[in-house]
Amino acid sequence: MPSMVSANRFIRTAVIPLIIVAYGVFLLIDHDHYSPVIDAGRDHIQNIQKIGSIEGLLFGGSNVVYSLSAEFLSHHMGIKWYNASVMNELRTIERHKNFIQDLSARIDRAKVRYVVYSSYAPYWTGRIARFESSTIRIKPKISILGYIRHQPVSDWPQRNRFGDIVFENVNCDFTAYSTYHRRENVDISAKFLADHAIFFASLFPNASIFIVLPSEYYGALSFNDSIFEQTLRTKFYSGLNERYNDMKIIFQPPYTSVKQVCDLQNHANEGGRLWRT
Repeated sequence: MPSMVSANRFIRTAVIPLIIVAYGVFLLIDHDHYSPVIDAGRDHIQNIQKIGSIEGLLFGGSNVVYSLSAEFLSHHMGIKWYNASVMNELRTIERHKNFIQDLSARIDRAKVRYVVYSSYAPYWTGRIARFESSTIRIKPKISILGYIRHQPVSDWPQRNRFGDIVFENVNCDFTAYSTYHRRENVDISAKFLADHAIFFASLFPNASIFIVLPSEYYGALSFNDSIFEQTLRTKFYSGLNERYNDMKIIFQPPYTSVKQVCDLQNHANEGGRLWRT
């Protein structure tokens, strides 16, 4: 009996506080790891509540943050687009999909006519595997957008009401760079993209889904991607059944000039964003 009392006392005085401290450390590390998306998440919440009915959505990572414009598409097509991109796609498939589900719950999903998803993952060997393996072991019982909304402000570039970053606050410097040409295994890429396309179709039942593979800049170097693109296109469509016939995969050509690039070979500056969009 005395041993049971001692054990309970040990649990109350040592084990439980240790667990609480460990969880607090996890939250601090988790917050620091994803701090670049804090302001973007807060802006997304505020913007979609103001913009009203949304008919077009842009999703993806940094290549969408820098290189696609919902404002341009809105003016060009005469419908409301919103850029819901987040840096590095939140580094995990699970977290990114939770983010998209949270955001989609705040709009009329039936009115969304177009969804564009652009990912750099097929152009970075091993990135998809890391996206899949980096699962959230412990997480607070709060939505992804809710979690982001309660974090302190960071110095990430401001977004406008369309969700596009404002380039006035971005330092584009591509003077020192090394270009590279990487391609993920085509089967891995095809499955990754087809799974995302089906996921978007499940959330937005009336939308056409466009998978857009990003532009890059290679300087004077030239690469023949025709075999990779054709094989990926074939395998992507073969991964879909007849139910998902309103999906397209698009490959954009490389940037035509260094004057279109911001800080990385796949990040456009303001002029490059207009060209790419």
